[in-house]
Amino acid sequence: MTIKRGRFAAAVTLVEVMVAVLISTIVILGSSFFFVASSNQVNLQEQYRAASGLASQTLEELKAGSYDDIATSETAESLSLEETSYSRSIDSEDLGLYKKVTVTVNWDAGSKQRNVSLATLIAPK
Repeated sequence: MTIKRGRFAAAVTLVEVMVAVLISTIVILGSSFFFVASSNQVNLQEQYRAASGLASQTLEELKAGSYDDIATSETAESLSLEETSYSRSIDSEDLGLYKKVTVTVNWDAGSKQRNVSLATLIAPK
């Protein structure tokens, strides 16, 4: 089968090129929005990892220390890690045979307040 090329062959080619450029632009813009959203999620997960590490570290330090040194009160402190400011609070409660210790780490991620909370029971040694 032979295709005849008339005097409008160049115009059809120009329209095809314009459609291809339009489709490519839409794909590139969609990919860039996906990249930005993915980057934000990676940063948020790094902040969750850091906050979990701070809470876990605090619980391990309390478990390794003396049972009698665990005060039944609430303490709070602020610290910075990986360009993010965190506030860590420790709440301990005497349950008789055990002390319940809850460590909560808060930070601002964009316009939202985020937190990680870990709790454990500590028995005398």
